Amino acid sequence: PMVIMVQIASVWVPFTSESKEAIAHYPEIIREIRLALQECGRRLARYIRRGIREREEAKKRSYIEQYIPHIGVALQEILGLSEREEKRIVERLRDTLERSRKM
Repeated sequence: PMVIMVQIASVWVPFTSESKEAIAHYPEIIREIRLALQECGRRLARYIRRGIREREEAKKRSYIEQYIPHIGVALQEILGLSEREEKRIVERLRDTLERSRKM
């Protein structure tokens, strides 16, 4: 559910009656309201897409972070590295992840 309110500010607002309950259906007013609503829709879509993109990025990051220690152990076994070198490689991988996937 959404409520959209439109405010018209002018020195002369063309109301349909003296009770000032509705605005006259002038083509210029209708066009401006339509354009304003379209702009609001574009901004809302941009906001929603940004949130989706950030959630997807966080999900990808968590998957990658989950496997970094395993990669370090595998490299240690393949290359015959010491514990200290393996920890340094894991730290480098985490730093690279931070730089490449900034949030």
